Amino acid sequence: MVTAQVATREKLDEVIKGYADDRSCQEVLLFLGRHPRTRFSRLAIVHALNGYKWYTEQALNRLTDDGVVKRYAESDLPLYSLSADR
Repeated sequence: MVTAQVATREKLDEVIKGYADDRSCQEVLLFLGRHPRTRFSRLAIVHALNGYKWYTEQALNRLTDDGVVKRYAESDLPLYSLSADR
């Protein structure tokens, strides 16, 4: 279990380095990395990151477009989590 957590953290660190130019993307990735198997609504992520709605939404859109974050639809509500293939 610890080995899997270390490997996941190392992969996440590599992905975060790819977004060195975007602080909002890094914050979203760090937040989702603390909860890798949990799906969050956009509003929950905005709230967790101190309410910077516009920047957080832009980061989620970029990360989703890049395939780093996966968007799910449950009861017409979009939910986000780290992509399983990253």
